[in-house]
Amino acid sequence: MIRKLIDAIFHRQTVTWPERHFMPIVIAGVVLTMAISLAIGLNQSVWFDEAYSIMLAKQSTAELLHLTAIDTHPPLYYLLLQGWAAIFGWSEVALRSLSVLAMGGAALVGTLLVKKLFGVRVALIALPFIVFAPFLLRYGFEIRMYALASFIGVAATYTLVSALQARDKQRQWKLYALYALLVAIGVYTLYYTVLLWLAHLAWLVWTAKKDKQPILRAPWFVALGGSVAFFLPWLPTFISQVGNGALAAISQPLTIDNLIGIVSFMFVYQPTWQLTALMSLVIVFVITALIVLSIRAWKNADKKQHSYLLLLALYILGPIAILTLVSLVKPMYVERYLSHVMIAGSMLVGVVVALALAKKPTKRIIAMSIGLFAVMLIGVVQLANVGNYNFQRLQIPAVKEIASSIKDCGKDTTVFAADPYTAIELAYYLPDCEIRFYSETLELKGGYAPLSNNTLHVANPESELANSKKLVYVYYDEQKLKMPATLTEVSNLSIGPLQAATFSAE
Repeated sequence: MIRKLIDAIFHRQTVTWPERHFMPIVIAGVVLTMAISLAIGLNQSVWFDEAYSIMLAKQSTAELLHLTAIDTHPPLYYLLLQGWAAIFGWSEVALRSLSVLAMGGAALVGTLLVKKLFGVRVALIALPFIVFAPFLLRYGFEIRMYALASFIGVAATYTLVSALQARDKQRQWKLYALYALLVAIGVYTLYYTVLLWLAHLAWLVWTAKKDKQPILRAPWFVALGGSVAFFLPWLPTFISQVGNGALAAISQPLTIDNLIGIVSFMFVYQPTWQLTALMSLVIVFVITALIVLSIRAWKNADKKQHSYLLLLALYILGPIAILTLVSLVKPMYVERYLSHVMIAGSMLVGVVVALALAKKPTKRIIAMSIGLFAVMLIGVVQLANVGNYNFQRLQIPAVKEIASSIKDCGKDTTVFAADPYTAIELAYYLPDCEIRFYSETLELKGGYAPLSNNTLHVANPESELANSKKLVYVYYDEQKLKMPATLTEVSNLSIGPLQAATFSAE
């Protein structure tokens, strides 16, 4: 039955029903992936990075730009979130919907890019691998810039290919101008998009040399130069950010363990250190199947498709290779920093499967193709169970539940956070509370800068909180501070590593 279906897709000369209804099918798939991502996201607690995005978006534009300049990321996403929330409000549904919409746009344009490069039948096979990609679903609901960067990256790639294929010179230059703008917008959204633009450059140079075309006079070279010009106003700020020490110490080198971890995140949304013996065998199967199917796909592809396969391969593997080389000097890898190129991995897997099935596939090829998709479905289930688990802090964000337990934060109740990190997490769920927080220093930098020189700062809890009638102290396991002797602990709520201890003066 499966073989007959494959024959119907690839070997019928007449236009099939899926081909006639290609766009409705793609739109249905995009709506499905957006619904899955949002459904998972709404079951998660907003965590520090997301709460920081919201805190910045609530500032004036001038203050937002100032706080961004002394942190580690560019400002465009925060400005967009600010405008989005001004229209749709500050609810979790509204805030997560911006990222979900961007992720849906990435899935849509990614599928259309596959169609442009490999045809409608390959795009139909690739669509499920994009719709049910765990990594895309995970960062589709994050209130951060990653889904937007993914959308910009795939839109720029689509525009670049369209410009290269355009025969009309005027239209071609318009497309290159749009490409230049998208490249610059990408860097204004996430600096790591530069890794993708370098992958584009590598592919363009390879293509030009293969076709014996000049590089410096090529329209795409002019377009990339124009993108640099678009970014120049922010360049001094970027240079200052590089050395401001605001980057959190969470980056890792891209070792062999982390390289395999990229595959495990992509398919089952788990790092290698969490894999059981059974899941380790599943990842071995995935890697083996990818190698076998890739060889088969390359043999089945024509010369033009070889070039496009290389484009998709560089799209995902180029940034990974660059980060691996950078790791020799400085660790710069965190799994979410590759989220903007992971869509290329899903597209490439779908294309490889489709091309491998295109010409008289064996039972082994069919089984491997089905197996890869089945593993992705397992990954979606795993993502739904894991949610937005923080793999750097080894914590399940639970501030939503803790905040909901704090019924009163009026003049008779002091809400006290163990550090600026916890205070910023609480701020979204307790917008009407004055959240006091402990810090050894009054001046704070990087992600904590919004709380710098704040009147709610507490340097000595034992003395500064002694007059509290009721105190709710929120802290992570390792952060418990000594409270004033005038207060007695009356209750303690613990959700994962996050705790809320209630103290009373009575």
